Amino acid sequence: MSKQTLKSEPRVIFFDVVETVFSLTPLKDKMAELNLPAGTDRLFFAQLLRDAFALSASGVFHPFPDIAKGTLKVLLHSLGHETDETTLNDILGVFTRLPAHEDVKPALEKLRDSDCKAVMLTNGSRANTEKLVQDNGIENLVDDIISVDDFNTWKPQTELYRQAALKHSCAPENALLVAAHAWDIHGAIQAGFHGIWIQRHESLYHPLMGSPDEQVTDLVDAVDLAVQRLR
Repeated sequence: MSKQTLKSEPRVIFFDVVETVFSLTPLKDKMAELNLPAGTDRLFFAQLLRDAFALSASGVFHPFPDIAKGTLKVLLHSLGHETDETTLNDILGVFTRLPAHEDVKPALEKLRDSDCKAVMLTNGSRANTEKLVQDNGIENLVDDIISVDDFNTWKPQTELYRQAALKHSCAPENALLVAAHAWDIHGAIQAGFHGIWIQRHESLYHPLMGSPDEQVTDLVDAVDLAVQRLR
């Protein structure tokens, strides 16, 4: 397929959702409110991803809320904290109230002026992501939301990215993922996507993961570079 033909087809910029677009600061605040050790929020999210990846790698799919609840129950028990349903639901409810990072709206507004689509690609549910998008006032700047629930496959399995691109009739060469996680960028690159890594919490990109096209600290810069890359 010629480069000219590729560029005439749909071009899509996919955005990871949790941490890349929406901040997990409320989770940190909730853990502190419950007098849990500093860093429990980061440990919980890391273990949640670990458990999800392990299940997915073994051919077993469970949606985000179910895995999050199981992981949280195990973690709280190991910390000697009561694990009643009220506490679990109180903590997990935070995921329905995440604020967008300050650079998200201006980045998406800039993308709206291009001919690239803006698609959220999440390991969470479509319903919750729709709520976050609406609550943060960016629903008119997002063309679509794709959840791993649609395919019963978690990121970073390569087939998930290919299916997401296929939904929009987009060749992998015309797709790009913006994400704050090296493992996410790695999966997308393995699927033939371009990738731009944004520094949110980690300051160094994992050296064994597939290298992104660019590394940035601001989502507006990520969008500028993404549009140029797909031009």
